[in-house]
Amino acid sequence: MIKARTNRLNKPEDGNFGKVWNYICDQHEIKECFNEGFFSTVGGNLMAGDTVRMMEIRQNRVMAVCEGIILEVKHTETGYNVEFHPLSTKISKFPRPKIEKEKPKEEEAPPEFILGTGLVEWNLGKRAYTVFANGKPVCEVENKAEAHAIARGDKPIPVTA
Repeated sequence: MIKARTNRLNKPEDGNFGKVWNYICDQHEIKECFNEGFFSTVGGNLMAGDTVRMMEIRQNRVMAVCEGIILEVKHTETGYNVEFHPLSTKISKFPRPKIEKEKPKEEEAPPEFILGTGLVEWNLGKRAYTVFANGKPVCEVENKAEAHAIARGDKPIPVTA
């Protein structure tokens, strides 16, 4: 039976492979990172076995995350050739929460006024003053001064539910 050896176990910060790099995609979508040769410009920093965690950030908010691994880094005369492969085909997306817009409050109809042609009569049975406009009862009010103000058109007709 073969067992693991401690000399094969490396810390990422000691310069060996296995580092985890964070790459921020703030000028493009994460899908662009999967194009061939995308990481070739930074190939001098990468080694085979390094993991690259890509984050798409828009307006100081993480929108998507994906991880990939560096399979091979070749140094050629024209630069580096980095072979990159995603660890998962799924890109984790974090969309902005939908904000429900507040519904505008229904505006109440403007209060109605009598145009100064109202009449006020005392109703003994109801113990209130009845205000009439054009011969029809409009409202009943307990206060005499308020009833006359409504009849003159100084106050609006009270709304009764």
